[in-house]
Amino acid sequence: MKFLHLFGSNNPTFDEIEGYEDIKDIVLRALESEESFNLLLWGEPASSKTLFLLELAKQKGAVFFDCTNTTSRILDVLEQERPKIILFDELDKMGRVSQNQLLNFLESGHIKVNQMKRQYDLTIKGAKVFASANDLNKLSPPLRSRFRRLHLPKYSKDQFMKVAVKVCPKLSKDTALRIGEEIWKSQGDIRDVISLSKLVKKDDGPEEIAEIINTLAKYGE
Repeated sequence: MKFLHLFGSNNPTFDEIEGYEDIKDIVLRALESEESFNLLLWGEPASSKTLFLLELAKQKGAVFFDCTNTTSRILDVLEQERPKIILFDELDKMGRVSQNQLLNFLESGHIKVNQMKRQYDLTIKGAKVFASANDLNKLSPPLRSRFRRLHLPKYSKDQFMKVAVKVCPKLSKDTALRIGEEIWKSQGDIRDVISLSKLVKKDDGPEEIAEIINTLAKYGE
């Protein structure tokens, strides 16, 4: 499982996220609470679920797990770092064994697991767990029950284009809009916009951007 340690301000702004002002308020309230809280943002791609997690990952003491590449490292990180903010992107991609290991922690903040000749026995009080998922059916019913679940509807094209401009600050507005247009046509999400923006030059036009997308799609998984 890929993980990042990202530290920053204590005041997430969510400036790159279009709309969802009510959900932003809920997230901020969860952060400010002295109690533990588990929040799952779910819905189709292109709804800014990951953007919420990336903004939260800037907070001091946060750890970010990419669940598309699951390993046993999750328990090691929790044991070593004792983070107060724990982020799981694409939780529905996590294997059932790892999902089951989280159940007691999400309920009580305590983990006691024997794995690969190692024993984990730790408690993190007051931890905030935020996760994203595309398909709730791929989460075990017990795991789903541990979260307060909020559904984020897919952005409209207009909203998506506005977000595309916000997440490409180093590119011109026209170039960011070109990227957004191509990603929207290929039914991608905001993560694709961010990734593509790193490859696009300032003077690239629609043909060059389309060619990059076609190459990534042709040889990608």
